[in-house]
Amino acid sequence: MKKRMAGIAALLLLATTVTACGGGGANSSASGESVSDTAAKTKIKVWTMNRADQEYMKEKIDAFNAENPDNIEIDYQIYAENYTQSLDIALATNEGPDVFFDGATAFNDNLPKGNLAPFNDYLTLEFKERFGEGAFVEGINVVDGSIYSLPAISTTPRLFYNKDIFEKAGIAAPPKTLDELVQTAKQITDKLKGEGIYGFAANLKNPAQAYSRSIDYILMRSGGAEAGFDFKAGKYDFGGYKPILEAYREIFTSGAAFPGSESLDIDPLRTQFAAGKIGMYISWNHSEPGVYMNQFPTEQNWDVAQLPTIDGTVSGSQHLNLAGRWYFMNAHTEHPDEAWKVMEFLYSDELLTGYHENGLGLVMVPSVLEKAQAPQTIQNWPELALTDKDKIWPALPTGVTPEGNDMYFVFNAIVLGALDVDKGIADLNERYNAAYEKAVADGKAKRIQYPDFDPANPGKVFE
Repeated sequence: MKKRMAGIAALLLLATTVTACGGGGANSSASGESVSDTAAKTKIKVWTMNRADQEYMKEKIDAFNAENPDNIEIDYQIYAENYTQSLDIALATNEGPDVFFDGATAFNDNLPKGNLAPFNDYLTLEFKERFGEGAFVEGINVVDGSIYSLPAISTTPRLFYNKDIFEKAGIAAPPKTLDELVQTAKQITDKLKGEGIYGFAANLKNPAQAYSRSIDYILMRSGGAEAGFDFKAGKYDFGGYKPILEAYREIFTSGAAFPGSESLDIDPLRTQFAAGKIGMYISWNHSEPGVYMNQFPTEQNWDVAQLPTIDGTVSGSQHLNLAGRWYFMNAHTEHPDEAWKVMEFLYSDELLTGYHENGLGLVMVPSVLEKAQAPQTIQNWPELALTDKDKIWPALPTGVTPEGNDMYFVFNAIVLGALDVDKGIADLNERYNAAYEKAVADGKAKRIQYPDFDPANPGKVFE
């Protein structure tokens, strides 16, 4: 009982912290105006988890706050490490942002709760036409005819590695198989740990962020499921993760990974990579170039490679994350018209053109691409560019809330050697399928099954 009361007290304290200061540690683009200057303005809170575009967005938002004719002030907050938790608490306590980023599980978490506002009444034909054909897809940004987000950028993971470290360790090329991933991590560590250099790292302090950008995509690229859901069978099946989890466990229990990875956030990991202490890690292709140009400038000779697969064969494709979604409007905002004005600004050709040209994201809006120059980042690191193996996958079931720990918590226990892999997979299969059936029975989820689903061509289900 004491533990339970302590937990409740801690949650209330965290909620109070979010309410009072926007979630401790978040960054704001404060314009520096006095209270009297801004008293008459309508403040619109915008939350994101993307720190890589911080300098660019601050410049644009400061200009918007100074120049917009609608007397709107954007309060821009960045939650790079604790976005999902902070957003959940803020929305539950009616202190949520008016506009928020489609990060992590924001769509699947908040659509069933009624926290997403449809755009239909605001979207003019002229505005919609900017996004071209195929921009509005049922289950991606449209649900039962209601439009909840718009496409802007797309991203998918790549392997980031230090070429000089590879050369010093006697490694000719980045790994293409799981076995090579393990051996590369071990070889770098064995030869260079005396210099404080280790082969591999992941931001395991937040398992959902770490594994949803790595293990999930290695499996998809290998021809498997997405987030445990088998679209062909129409049920959850975590069996395909076994060889990937075993490879990760070998890296993280053998000493081949950067020490303390289990308590590492993504920005501290990036700091160590920028300092030349990490041989390789997996993250998003839209964010890392900006990080090392602006946030953590580095002189390290780093490069980009495609993700390894289980056996070196690319029999599937990688889901394009964010494709079709970027920002949402809070259904409970007190200022919907002003929030939409901010959405128009965020999705404007002017903002997105600069976003693309500065290499902050791979923009996919036709009206932007018609005028934008090719980003220097793609010229410097060609493997950042999207390929025919990067594709939009169908939407996952919503409203599925299994009892107990989620899949990424279980993955972490397996990787760190605290749980047997077969027991963990069996547990996930049982609990996730039970939760899926319950969500369908309760009307919170629709049954999804595509008998002819092909991981190499997932878009066939949209035809």
